[in-house]
Amino acid sequence: MSAYSTCALALIAVTASTSVADIYTDSAGDQGPPNSNLDLISVEVTNDDTNVFFSITTSSFESWTKYMVFVDSVDGSGADGNNNPWVRNVDMGPAGIDFYMGAWVDGTGGTDLNNWNGSSWASAAGGSMNSIDSGTNTVTMSIELATLGLELGDSLRFEIGTTGGSQGDPATDLMNGTSASWGGSASFGELLEYNTVPAPGALSLLALAGLAARRRRA
Repeated sequence: MSAYSTCALALIAVTASTSVADIYTDSAGDQGPPNSNLDLISVEVTNDDTNVFFSITTSSFESWTKYMVFVDSVDGSGADGNNNPWVRNVDMGPAGIDFYMGAWVDGTGGTDLNNWNGSSWASAAGGSMNSIDSGTNTVTMSIELATLGLELGDSLRFEIGTTGGSQGDPATDLMNGTSASWGGSASFGELLEYNTVPAPGALSLLALAGLAARRRRA
């Protein structure tokens, strides 16, 4: 088999591949209130060329559940303490959160993305509700990499929480923090981290560049 054929087959394999997701798990039954729809089980994070996706799975599904995504994508900036645009009772400590996305699954579902501008929260574009699967208790939402100020290969830090529908409600479960019951206050632990990777399309372009260079040298 020629070197060209070998490289072409490798390119096909790369093109047909999918991005590998990072899956973060949370202990079952550790939510504050007894409602199992608030009990986080896992979050799967992946990306393509333009978006990072968060697929959040809970123990059960109820349409009144609200979801929170906290993202630190810019070093040395962001909101600290008990400070988020949905006024949920969550102490972020010194996390430096740059983006907050609240999501709901009643009706057709939706997201509310906000960016910390240095002194206050401001509405931002680039957040979407991608799917709601009540059969697997999983909702998937996304944020554009450009909105987060990221390029492929960059990393971000994040926390995921569930909550109720009212201001003052706590994070009833957090992936890596201290959850709270109604009337209590939740608090962050160490943020989780995700490293973005080139999506299949980007990998294909890299493979094509390598193939072209190899043919020029032959």
